[in-house]
Amino acid sequence: MKRFRLKSLLVAALALTFSACEKNVEDLKNVSEVKAAAAISEVVYPLVGTDTSNNVLPRRNLPNAVFKYGSLGEEYPNLKVQVIDTVCAEYLNGTQKFDLSNLVEGSVTNLIRVKGNAIDTDPDFKEIVFKKLSHGPNGWWTHWNYSPYTESENPIVLLPTGRFSAEVVPTNTMSIALRKEVKTFGFEIAPNTTGKDMEVRVLYKNFGADYRWPSLFEVSQTISSPSGARLIAVTSNVGFAYISIEVRGDIPFQDKGFAIANIRLAN
Repeated sequence: MKRFRLKSLLVAALALTFSACEKNVEDLKNVSEVKAAAAISEVVYPLVGTDTSNNVLPRRNLPNAVFKYGSLGEEYPNLKVQVIDTVCAEYLNGTQKFDLSNLVEGSVTNLIRVKGNAIDTDPDFKEIVFKKLSHGPNGWWTHWNYSPYTESENPIVLLPTGRFSAEVVPTNTMSIALRKEVKTFGFEIAPNTTGKDMEVRVLYKNFGADYRWPSLFEVSQTISSPSGARLIAVTSNVGFAYISIEVRGDIPFQDKGFAIANIRLAN
């Protein structure tokens, strides 16, 4: 009788396990073109300083973005670029925003679509994907920033992470490739590290470029968390389709990483 009871408990446990697995499969099927998946993490981001009772800093004046021509830009003598580092009505009305509503919370994806275009993450090595995190105690807990530095104060963010790991593998560099070239592209960015101003450098390259290809131009900006995310957007008279992002500085491994939000483009 005792052996029968143990056997019944084992069957019940296995049934629960298979039920949970089936539920995970159903969740994955709801995400278009997801190549890998990670469970919703119980760890909050940023990974350091997770005192959610003090996640907002006072508004402050932040430095302007710094523009620089790349080595390939010299081959385009008529190249003109406008840097947009604060949100304005002209920028919002003239661009199309990537819709993240179809991504399951906590899931990862290497492809995000927008009408007429799409973003591929890590086109060179296929190792980095985006993980979707909402604002809250189990997501991106810190305040993003105030207007006009960002479009919204607590947006859904995308956290770059390794695609082959169930846990977040922080990275301070990544590249994204657009399926079609554009002349306007923008996103907001904040570091995973809290309480420290950091520099981010963004390189813009031709369609079909790779990580070794020279840049048309680049933009540098100071970012921080909390309340220090920044918009980095550009409008160019020469099309581009490859964007490299690098958060710079001597950072411990556990503090590495960054999040981006409110991605917009215009052809």
